[in-house]
Amino acid sequence: MEKPRADGGGAIHIVVWVPYEQAEVRIAAVLAAGGRMVRDEFAPSWWTLADAAGNEVDVATTGGRD
Repeated sequence: MEKPRADGGGAIHIVVWVPYEQAEVRIAAVLAAGGRMVRDEFAPSWWTLADAAGNEVDVATTGGRD
Protein backbone atom coordinates (compact mmCIF):
# COMPACT_ATOMS: atom_id res chain seq x y z
CA MET A 1 0.00 0.00 0.00
CA GLU A 2 1.64 3.23 -1.13
CA LYS A 3 -0.62 5.74 0.65
CA PRO A 4 -2.92 5.46 3.69
CA ARG A 5 -6.57 4.87 2.94
CA ALA A 6 -8.63 8.04 2.67
CA ASP A 7 -11.07 6.76 5.31
CA GLY A 8 -8.27 6.28 7.85
CA GLY A 9 -8.42 2.50 7.74
CA GLY A 10 -5.39 0.27 7.67
CA ALA A 11 -4.21 -2.13 5.00
CA ILE A 12 -5.94 -5.15 6.51
CA HIS A 13 -9.61 -5.99 7.03
CA ILE A 14 -10.46 -9.51 8.14
CA VAL A 15 -13.62 -11.27 9.31
CA VAL A 16 -13.68 -13.63 12.28
CA TRP A 17 -16.81 -15.75 12.63
CA VAL A 18 -17.73 -16.67 16.20
CA PRO A 19 -20.78 -18.23 17.82
CA TYR A 20 -23.20 -15.47 18.83
CA GLU A 21 -22.73 -16.39 22.50
CA GLN A 22 -18.99 -15.58 22.24
CA ALA A 23 -19.22 -12.26 20.40
CA GLU A 24 -19.47 -10.04 23.50
CA VAL A 25 -16.43 -11.68 25.12
CA ARG A 26 -14.36 -11.40 21.93
CA ILE A 27 -15.27 -7.73 21.47
CA ALA A 28 -14.43 -6.97 25.10
CA ALA A 29 -11.04 -8.63 24.64
CA VAL A 30 -10.25 -6.48 21.60
CA LEU A 31 -11.24 -3.29 23.43
CA ALA A 32 -9.25 -4.30 26.54
CA ALA A 33 -6.19 -4.84 24.34
CA GLY A 34 -6.39 -1.26 23.03
CA GLY A 35 -8.65 -1.72 20.03
CA ARG A 36 -11.55 0.58 19.23
CA MET A 37 -15.07 0.12 17.96
CA VAL A 38 -15.42 1.44 14.40
CA ARG A 39 -19.06 0.56 13.81
CA ASP A 40 -21.76 -1.48 15.46
CA GLU A 41 -24.84 -0.53 13.47
CA PHE A 42 -24.93 -3.99 11.85
CA ALA A 43 -24.97 -5.86 15.19
CA PRO A 44 -25.74 -8.60 15.96
CA SER A 45 -24.61 -9.66 12.47
CA TRP A 46 -21.19 -8.05 12.86
CA TRP A 47 -19.16 -5.39 14.67
CA THR A 48 -16.12 -3.72 13.10
CA LEU A 49 -13.16 -3.03 15.37
CA ALA A 50 -9.70 -1.60 14.64
CA ASP A 51 -6.22 -1.58 16.08
CA ALA A 52 -4.08 1.54 16.57
CA ALA A 53 -2.86 1.35 12.95
CA GLY A 54 -6.42 1.28 11.63
CA ASN A 55 -6.38 -2.38 10.59
CA GLU A 56 -9.92 -3.67 10.92
CA VAL A 57 -11.58 -6.89 11.98
CA ASP A 58 -15.23 -7.80 11.81
CA VAL A 59 -16.48 -10.00 14.63
CA ALA A 60 -19.29 -11.74 12.77
CA THR A 61 -22.10 -14.06 13.88
CA THR A 62 -25.10 -15.66 12.28
CA GLY A 63 -27.36 -13.59 14.57
CA GLY A 64 -29.72 -11.11 12.99
CA ARG A 65 -29.37 -12.49 9.48
CA ASP A 66 -32.35 -13.49 7.36
